[in-house]
Amino acid sequence: MAFPRTWDELIAAGYVWQNDAECRGCGDPIMWFRTPSGKSIPMNPMQRGSDEAVAHWATCTEQDSFRKKG
Repeated sequence: MAFPRTWDELIAAGYVWQNDAECRGCGDPIMWFRTPSGKSIPMNPMQRGSDEAVAHWATCTEQDSFRKKG
């Protein structure tokens, strides 16, 4: 199953918007969603409709600081 491409596809696939926040690493705004399996995923901000759904870790300048070590 491909990752949903828009807000509408996220919702249709069972993702649930939780809240807006700020990335602890880079400071950019993010949107938290709960996945169908119950995990949380940070997404870049998007508007309902045609904006592309992009996981924030794909664009975060501080993504390496969140990687688990070990």
